[in-house]
Amino acid sequence: MICTTPFEVTAKNIARVLGLPDYPFVKVQHPIGSCTLPELKTRAEKAYEQALPILLGP
Repeated sequence: MICTTPFEVTAKNIARVLGLPDYPFVKVQHPIGSCTLPELKTRAEKAYEQALPILLGP
């Protein structure tokens, strides 16, 4: 899952309620809707760096 920073607490709470308190997710800076393409590319690169260890596992 990917969420923007203001929704981090909500994402953690939903995961906890669903019985997955340690569910990993990617956080990106908010907002994304008004980003320029270069800004969005930078955020996507940061998200990729976070996602890779989640996807590849231990």
